[in-house]
Amino acid sequence: MAEEVQMTAEGYQRLQETLDKERQRREDAIAQIAATRDEAMDLEDRNLETAQIDLPSMEARILELEDVLARAVIVEAAPEQAGRVALGSLVTLHDEEHDRDLQVRLVSAVEVDALAEGATQVSEDSPVGQALLGRGVGETFEVDLGSRQARYTVKSVG
Repeated sequence: MAEEVQMTAEGYQRLQETLDKERQRREDAIAQIAATRDEAMDLEDRNLETAQIDLPSMEARILELEDVLARAVIVEAAPEQAGRVALGSLVTLHDEEHDRDLQVRLVSAVEVDALAEGATQVSEDSPVGQALLGRGVGETFEVDLGSRQARYTVKSVG
């Protein structure tokens, strides 16, 4: 049986939109290949070659997204977890070393989107995500980031 992938409703929606875009890109590439073949059967065409090379990578990405979405389980914060960091929580952390506040959202690894707007996304699989899971307001914790130890205090959980 395939392993479930826990994610937030927002992450699921973002992945569904990405899948829709990838499917459209594939259709456009197929149309471009067909049009190029019709226009110049004998001529060497770099656009055709590029589209043919990209098609397998598009297919692989579509299959990957379909698989993740098929195994997705949407998680919502349970009432007993109120005030505790869980998947989907928006957390304000105080970075002790730099004396600054950071706003992060805890998400599953498949949801992380470097281009997402708003709070920085932190994967539950990352060192910070693992240390953050289950924490409450006022708790301080340290995380080994490889090159340094980071010390954070949870200021708010939403």
